[in-house]
Amino acid sequence: MLAPPSSLGFTVARGPTRAPRSTPRPGMSKAHKRPRDGAARPAGAREEGRGKVATFFAAKKARRKAESAGGDAREKKRAPGAGSRAVEARSPRGKIPSRPPPSYRLSTCETDDASAASVLRPGDDEYEPCVRRAYAGFHVDPPETLARETHDAAAGAFESMRALGMFHRDVLAAGNVVSPTFVRRVLVGERGMTYHYQKLRIFAHSWHEQDISARARSGVSSGPDPSPLRVVRELNETLKARSARVLKQTRVTTRDDEMTSSHASRHDGSCDFNVALINLMDASAAASRSDVPLKDESRYGMGPTSVSWHSDSSLQPFSTVAVYHVCFDERAKNLQKKNDSSWHVALRALDGRTPALRVPLPSRATYYMLRDFNAHHHHAVLAGDTRRYSSTHRVAVVDKDTFDHIQRVCVSAVRSLPELREMAAKAKSRRKELATSAEHGDAFSARLARLTQNLGDAHREVEFQWIRMFWLQGEEHARAHAAYWRERIGELTQAWDAMELGLRWALECLRVDGVPGATGRGFLPNRRNYDLALYVFSAVAEAREAHFKRAASAAYAKLPETQRPVRKPAFAETSPLPENLRPAIAALARWKTRAERARAGER
Repeated sequence: MLAPPSSLGFTVARGPTRAPRSTPRPGMSKAHKRPRDGAARPAGAREEGRGKVATFFAAKKARRKAESAGGDAREKKRAPGAGSRAVEARSPRGKIPSRPPPSYRLSTCETDDASAASVLRPGDDEYEPCVRRAYAGFHVDPPETLARETHDAAAGAFESMRALGMFHRDVLAAGNVVSPTFVRRVLVGERGMTYHYQKLRIFAHSWHEQDISARARSGVSSGPDPSPLRVVRELNETLKARSARVLKQTRVTTRDDEMTSSHASRHDGSCDFNVALINLMDASAAASRSDVPLKDESRYGMGPTSVSWHSDSSLQPFSTVAVYHVCFDERAKNLQKKNDSSWHVALRALDGRTPALRVPLPSRATYYMLRDFNAHHHHAVLAGDTRRYSSTHRVAVVDKDTFDHIQRVCVSAVRSLPELREMAAKAKSRRKELATSAEHGDAFSARLARLTQNLGDAHREVEFQWIRMFWLQGEEHARAHAAYWRERIGELTQAWDAMELGLRWALECLRVDGVPGATGRGFLPNRRNYDLALYVFSAVAEAREAHFKRAASAAYAKLPETQRPVRKPAFAETSPLPENLRPAIAALARWKTRAERARAGER
């Protein structure tokens, strides 16, 4: 059994940590991109030519002021601003390019800038031709498109979810700014789904029948029968069918594409919605008096916005987004206000030429953003006079945002631990065969490097993208997810704790107590082993410091105490490693120096 952390040459420190510093992966410069956990990571490839660099900065400039609480920190390919070369996004199968739609300049404007600064509404002379040319892919269904029973069931489900306290503000991070959303939200969807935006992972309440039953058994009421989660699932199925019909009705056949079923599918993308992000928005007057008051839309002077300019993120390419909304008026006897049109959705193209749109949305209407519309346009929600629910149905990415994914990552990492434990025991005993066989020592070092890197990547992902994201949203959030997520976060925490022990064994493999004699009988890992371990431990240290800084933000003071961050995973004196890894990093640096001196002496 390994000795406590202090025996490795460093003391467990519980006090404040020093400011983070950037630590690149060995052999990589600090200019490389960082993953979502904040740690350094090498880029996959260099940019090819100055043209791509110019295009990137042109596109960035075009959308810089459009970033908002509804946006996302992940990189997305976008249409650039006027005068720059178009960036072609790829279709789901990687064969059909997505080009920005044609731009539209108002006939009354002499310059592109004047046209781009204008706003059109339904009924304006050039509204319809502008929509057909520059906003293809935006479609609105009037309330009568859906059955009255669907409207009534959805409205009742949203009100039940509100009564159960299921809506909460998200606290997002954009750069160094941490702020709560104006709206309150809840995510509902397929089992194990999450949604990641603006450096926050939100966890879906499962609409699976088995999980709805488990929710009731766990003591977390799911409301009256039928369950609101079941109603949301049924609404999702209705909108999937309706979206497929709208996609078929709005297909455009071109001379180059005969629109076979296969080609049409690739153009359309998916409408197989797997999550519904449901927003609760207060009336403009009430929201402006809240702890998180609304801000006015500044680009066009459209007034208070509940959701600022953004494009939806974390979606499968070309997939449709369907948004159903319903309004309530507390002043009226019949709370559901069926004739309310005070809420608007605003749309803008990113070409620096096309005028923006301001579209009123009657209560119980549904609007769709089809195909690649989301890739080339931004949208915003302009506050109205009533309380509004909007249920946004999406095809979220599943590659790295599901429990199945992170479970596979953890299983793979934990399977490597027995081998790492054996290597630590060999390194500790300094067995003779390691000293007398250079080939054996090289193989040991190469294997140690691979294990350290793979374990470090898995450890960092599960800690910062899952465990800490879950507890960042507070104890109330954890109780609300008792039926599904809390148990699974517990499983991930057990795997993470085992990985902490694995990293401790990696340290044991690299420990150098003193400079061995010139006989070479002590096994010495190579320099890459030390550089890689320094990268892994420094990356975790930096990410923890950044997380603690975020959790201490004043933005959380605007939330109830039960919705404020919980400091988990927890550490104890018996933990394999301390929470503050800076002493371990200093010890690694010392061991690296000793090893280098020993190798120099052997030569």
